[in-house]
Amino acid sequence: MAEEQRRIELQSPDDLQYLIGNVKRAAKERIDKDLPPIEGEDAMRKMVEEIVDRVRFSPFLLSFLSANKPSPKKYIAQTFHTASLNISINGLPPSPEFLDSALGNGDVDMVEEKEEHEPFDAGLWEKAKALAIREEELVEQVAALRRGVPGVVVKREVGWKEVVEGEEKAVGEKIEEVGREDEESGVSLGKGESWERQGSVRRDWGRGVQGLEGLVRGLPEVGARKERAIRAEEYIKGAGRKG
Repeated sequence: MAEEQRRIELQSPDDLQYLIGNVKRAAKERIDKDLPPIEGEDAMRKMVEEIVDRVRFSPFLLSFLSANKPSPKKYIAQTFHTASLNISINGLPPSPEFLDSALGNGDVDMVEEKEEHEPFDAGLWEKAKALAIREEELVEQVAALRRGVPGVVVKREVGWKEVVEGEEKAVGEKIEEVGREDEESGVSLGKGESWERQGSVRRDWGRGVQGLEGLVRGLPEVGARKERAIRAEEYIKGAGRKG
């Protein structure tokens, strides 16, 4: 059994009215494109409009539709009446009365879109002009910054390098000055004296380390002597009490 075809779901009657208006507008645009309006009577255009306006069925199809509809309707109206079986509005099928009301009774002119413009507002016009002037000023400022900023950056970089080099030079001169003062006051030591002093310090450090190692090795012996002395003291005290 074939699955039931899903219906076209619309949210409100306005949605159906919107679809009808679009179809009427599209039909009129197509006729205007293929048969542009001319002055006087246009037999060809009139015939096409009648074909679009009324249904042109074969005798068999006309008899079939007559069993469902009492009389042939406009082509667009008949199309929507036929498609209404597969349309639902909020889950309910549209009634024939509602379709007739939406499509319009009798000869109804096709819907046309019209452009509407708000009344001229002088205040908004002046505001737009002021914003345009401000935009031009900002563009000029940006252009000026693009021209001037590179030069300023280079100038600052050169100044920064000069300051750093000056500080490094001042530090070097100060170091040289302190060295000269040490030499004049005799504070600084010669290379030979420096090496001799360093060797003496190393020898003293080695003797200190050896002394500490000897103390560590002698700790067990000292502990044993202490224990023997404690035991001897306890023995003597115990013998005195007995006597």
